[in-house]
Amino acid sequence: MNIKWLKQNAVMFGLLTVFLVVLGGLVWLQQQAAEKRSGVDSLLEDQKSELGHLQATKPSPTRQNIAILKQDREQLDRLYSNLLAAVSQNQIQTQEVLRPVGFLQLMASTFAHLRQSAETAGVKLPEGFAFGFTRYAGNPPTLPANNLSDADTKRVLGQLTKQLRAIEKLSELLIESHVDEITQIQRAEVEPGTPGADAFTGPAGANSKGLYETLPFEFRFACTTPALRTFLNKLSQSEWFFAVRYVQVTGESPSTSAGESGAPGGASSAGTTAGAHRVPLHVTARIDLVEFPPKPPAKPKT
Repeated sequence: MNIKWLKQNAVMFGLLTVFLVVLGGLVWLQQQAAEKRSGVDSLLEDQKSELGHLQATKPSPTRQNIAILKQDREQLDRLYSNLLAAVSQNQIQTQEVLRPVGFLQLMASTFAHLRQSAETAGVKLPEGFAFGFTRYAGNPPTLPANNLSDADTKRVLGQLTKQLRAIEKLSELLIESHVDEITQIQRAEVEPGTPGADAFTGPAGANSKGLYETLPFEFRFACTTPALRTFLNKLSQSEWFFAVRYVQVTGESPSTSAGESGAPGGASSAGTTAGAHRVPLHVTARIDLVEFPPKPPAKPKT
């Protein structure tokens, strides 16, 4: 009889089974939702606690502090713009050399001028001294920017002309300071290919942020202490921005007490000939020409 009753109520038992399955699924989903809500509530409480800690921190960034920071930034921008405007007026102005042969002509005339000035001032120069341009000053001279594109030729000739003007200026300062001898000048190579015998390995070009550009040079010369002092003073007063990276000095100036063992009063028993036996200083100076490019125009606000 029970079997007959079960058969008669099979539909009811099926519906009851489906109901229990659905009810179990709903209970499981509710448990999952409750766990997620508990996690979200915990995270929210942590963030509220961090926010409360930040709000309680003193001093807090008040509107007044923010306004002060904005004013300081605007003032710094104005000072930087004024600095660029001042130093950009003292950049080396070079004549545009359109052809490689034009640079060789300019180089030859510059060398002739410097050799004449050195001879007049009694400053010694090595035989056939090329003032750092040995690569191009052979016999016959080597043509610069050979087999380059028009754009690369213009760039190389522009850099060579600027280097020539800088070396001319530094050499004139050495000659005016009455050094004894200029023995070597090295400059950074600006043209690809085999470097010259007087190539300098120092970095040239713009810095990583493009704030300034440098052309490095290394000068070696012999002089007295007063001549070195005069040269450094003239360098600091130049209208162009020259930065002295290092100065290495060997040798020593004659002692002012060289004749203490001689006649009374410190006079040397050999007379006043100590100056003829003085030991000159041998100086190696790394000097960079520093130029600040004009500040690019500000982009219009959209």
